[in-house]
Amino acid sequence: MWVPELMSRFLLATTKDDLTEVLEFFGKEGKFHIVDFKDKNLEEPRYGETYQNLKEYKKDIESIIEYFEIKFKKELPIHAVDATIVEKEVGKFLSEFQSELGKKKERLKNLKEKEERLNIVSELLTLLPESETPIEELRSGKSFEMIGGTIPDIEKENLYEIIEGEYIFAFARPIQDKRIPITLFYQKHDDEKLEKIKKQVRFSEIEEFNKLEGPIIKLKESIEMGFWEIKEERAQIQILIQEMGEDIEERILELERNVEISLRELEWVDRMARTENLFFIEAYIPYRFVHKVKEKGEKLNLYVLMEDEVKRNSIEAENTPTKLSNFSIFKPFEFLVKTYGAPSYSGIDPTIPTTLTFLFIYGIMFSDIGHGLILTLIGIGLYFLKYLRKYTIFPVTMGISSIIFGFLFGEFFGTHPFNPIWFSPFENPERSILFAIYLGIGMITLGFILKLVEKLLKRDNVGFLLSGEGVPGFIFYISIILLAFSVVNNSNKAIIITAGIFAATSIIVVALGKPIKEAMKEGLNTDHLLLSLGEVIHLSLALISNTLSFIRVAAFNISHIILTISIITIAEMFGEMVLAGKYSTLVFGNLFIIILEGMIVFIQALRLEYYEFYSRFFERGKSLYEPMKIS
Repeated sequence: MWVPELMSRFLLATTKDDLTEVLEFFGKEGKFHIVDFKDKNLEEPRYGETYQNLKEYKKDIESIIEYFEIKFKKELPIHAVDATIVEKEVGKFLSEFQSELGKKKERLKNLKEKEERLNIVSELLTLLPESETPIEELRSGKSFEMIGGTIPDIEKENLYEIIEGEYIFAFARPIQDKRIPITLFYQKHDDEKLEKIKKQVRFSEIEEFNKLEGPIIKLKESIEMGFWEIKEERAQIQILIQEMGEDIEERILELERNVEISLRELEWVDRMARTENLFFIEAYIPYRFVHKVKEKGEKLNLYVLMEDEVKRNSIEAENTPTKLSNFSIFKPFEFLVKTYGAPSYSGIDPTIPTTLTFLFIYGIMFSDIGHGLILTLIGIGLYFLKYLRKYTIFPVTMGISSIIFGFLFGEFFGTHPFNPIWFSPFENPERSILFAIYLGIGMITLGFILKLVEKLLKRDNVGFLLSGEGVPGFIFYISIILLAFSVVNNSNKAIIITAGIFAATSIIVVALGKPIKEAMKEGLNTDHLLLSLGEVIHLSLALISNTLSFIRVAAFNISHIILTISIITIAEMFGEMVLAGKYSTLVFGNLFIIILEGMIVFIQALRLEYYEFYSRFFERGKSLYEPMKIS
């Protein structure tokens, strides 16, 4: 709980024929963390093409699922698959299905184009009288001839200007997709002038209209019949497409699952070393699960070549993945730790101290019963939202912390309806600042203690006894704090002198301890001596700045009170000017405080954790424990 979980390292081997079964065991068990185990002398992976094909197939499958709006109706059984077989199955299925679907989509596209052309013909026929007159008589009359087509909508005015004064008449219909259906009547044997005009206005002939024959009234009826035929054929094709989707629902979801599992398996396989027929796997398993996992895997052709419990002070610990293990109430706060980085396997798991100190700091800076209550209710509301449920613990715990300190400081939506149980930061800013400094001293001291425990776990005796992160650095910090308070409070000179001696002695140990120890064995190294002196300067400045940085806790606490008072004052002013202005200002003002200031305080509390607290003890590891899972 206070340290990462103990891990065991395994070197495993299996054959190519047994790989699928082994991967299924790994994925279902969900305990194996596989690391890269490749050797340049072993054959490189040959699954690259399969992997890329499956990634493309995955996109195609997802587009089909989206197109047909296919949803999961039941959970499909999870099992490992052979990626090469899945590649062939999916490739064949998609080829056949997409070919059939493509034909139907192409036919729908053709029908749409046919409908658009028919629509223009219909518009052009609308310009002609409903009569038994054959259209060919109008197209080629005694004095005039007729032609139908379309022009761009921007050429309409240009056309009328050109034909003005000419024996050419134009009749237009409403715009169709940025083009205007036009019927032109022109003098017989005036073809040359017509061609010139057509070029000027970008006239495009509609052959379907210009080749029509028969009575106009019957042509209009046949056009309407054509529309119905297109509509009926389109409906039939859409029904067939829908039926295709219904027929492949279960199959497509199964293939999607198999492709997903195959891709995951190939990513695992890519970490393995291999010969032509053997696969070698380096994996980590939490020590407490080892016996149970080995029992389950006894029937598999999985050979254990090496098994080793990774000691925290061993060389192997540096590359061992870190598994944080905390009670369920603290588990959500592992997110804050992981955001900063993976803690070292041989170090401290800071989740519990981070949780407690973060909530403590947040509550002080955002201390208000009313705001804390709303924050808590928001958190409870998140519980009923499926995808946000996991974040419920954050606003609830932060809200509770704000409520507790709201009672201690006597704050309720910026008002003071009762005397504070402890004190009012607004009325006692000096006390608030001093409390913030005490908080900083406490957190930095806790950081030192955690670092000392970490060095003991790693059996780093030199670092424990001689470094600025060890006992000398801790004594130096306590001594200068005691010295500072003794001087400010005019304490007994004996205390001041004693604190000064301890501070001086500890800083000398930090500066010279390691170089002297090294000199006794290998001779004096001036470079290492300069580094130790640099450590002294850095330690002194860092400890002072880290401690004073906590003054921001008091500053944000007081600014929160000032901001709420400002909202109340503005609300009173609006109440005198606008009906219901007071209450609307109070509502929106407090929402502004909860959202904006609540977020700022969250960031500042994290900043103190990451830069002032973690800097004392946090040691980064290589990676977090991420077991193989098929789910």
